[in-house]
Amino acid sequence: MTDATDFFFDAFGNRNRFRILKSLGNKELCAGELQKELMIEQTNLSHDLKCLLNCQFITVRKSGRKRIYKIKPETKELVEEVSKHIKKYELYLKKCNIIKEEENGEI
Repeated sequence: MTDATDFFFDAFGNRNRFRILKSLGNKELCAGELQKELMIEQTNLSHDLKCLLNCQFITVRKSGRKRIYKIKPETKELVEEVSKHIKKYELYLKKCNIIKEEENGEI
């Protein structure tokens, strides 16, 4: 049985979802603006936004015909903290052969 930790990292650890969260860190954006900024295919963006909403990492409000997305304050704090650690360990993460092998499906 999968526990909440697995679900958390599936949601939060996805590259595109993390990029979306970082983009929403300083501003509210509609899907079209996110798509343009991040260059994510519309169907993938919709899927990722739905996941982030379901997991309660972001909120949405309607403005006319647009849906405006906003990161929750506690999620923003978490993204900022994770970003600090990414920067701190960037060199080691990029050099890690285990991660490279996993990326290539070798493990």
